[in-house]
Amino acid sequence: MNLLLTPSFYISRVTDLTPEWLWAHKIRGVLTDLDDTLAARTCSLPKQETIQWIAELKQQGIQICIVSNNHKKRTETFARPLEIGFVYNACKPFLWGLEAGLAVLGRKKEEVALIGDQIFTDIKAANRMGIRSILVEPIGPSGGLYVDWKRRKELPLRTELQKRIGPDGAIVTG
Repeated sequence: MNLLLTPSFYISRVTDLTPEWLWAHKIRGVLTDLDDTLAARTCSLPKQETIQWIAELKQQGIQICIVSNNHKKRTETFARPLEIGFVYNACKPFLWGLEAGLAVLGRKKEEVALIGDQIFTDIKAANRMGIRSILVEPIGPSGGLYVDWKRRKELPLRTELQKRIGPDGAIVTG
């Protein structure tokens, strides 16, 4: 198994991550992808479930920053009502977007995890950066030809990862 493409954790959706779970894993800051992670690509504003999840994290002292490959208007429109930081045009799996997100949070890499739905962008970037990575199942309909192509390439990896999920969502690599 390619460790660069192996997430630290694999869960169904972001809202399954509780503040207690994050604290137990010494995660004090969350960098999160937007499209198909926090919301479907077709959803321009956060849904109530996402608003509540972000509020709970913030109340428990967990900082959040969206790090998206999408453009400014899409990312800002979604992030502003949540009152959280954001980085747009992040160009994941390149690292500059994650570096900008860490600066927004003001946290060390050891205190941060990145949540995303794509192995070849989100997980690869987090692992290259040396931060924990949390893979989620994509939300919403198809993401277009390029995203659909990547999802087909990811399918064997996801199948293998699902066999290696430990009790707390951690991926067993040995």
